[in-house]
Amino acid sequence: MKLLADENFPPSLISALQKKRHDVKRIQRTSRGISDLSVCDIARRENRIIITFDRDILDVKPEKQVSAMLFHFPQMTPEEILPYLDGAIEAIIKLKKKKKPFSANYSTNGLENVTAEKKISKSIRN
Repeated sequence: MKLLADENFPPSLISALQKKRHDVKRIQRTSRGISDLSVCDIARRENRIIITFDRDILDVKPEKQVSAMLFHFPQMTPEEILPYLDGAIEAIIKLKKKKKPFSANYSTNGLENVTAEKKISKSIRN
C-alpha cells in the first residue's frame, strides 16, 4: 500500500510498516516543514494515503480529494501504538476498496468517524 507519513508520524512506526512491505514515503526525509496543503498535494499526485497524528490536516482545503487516516493515541508511545498498527492498515485497505477518498480516525477503539466526502476539510470534527 502506498502511504505518505506526515512529519509527526513516528519513525519506528514507519519502519514497522516498511518491514511489512508497505511503500511509505516520509515527509520527514523528503519535504520537512512543508504545509499541510502541500502534504495533500503530494498524496494526491502520488496516489498515497496520508497517515498522521496531526488534526490540522482536517482543516486543509485541497483542490482535489485525498485520503487520510488520523491516528489518535494520546499519551501513548510508539511502542504502545505498535500493536494497533495492523488493525489500522486493515481498516485502510477496507476503506480503499470503496474507491472513494476518505478520512477516518484510528485509536484504541478501532476505526471511528469515517467520512467519504468531497473535501478532507468536511470530515472528522470532535
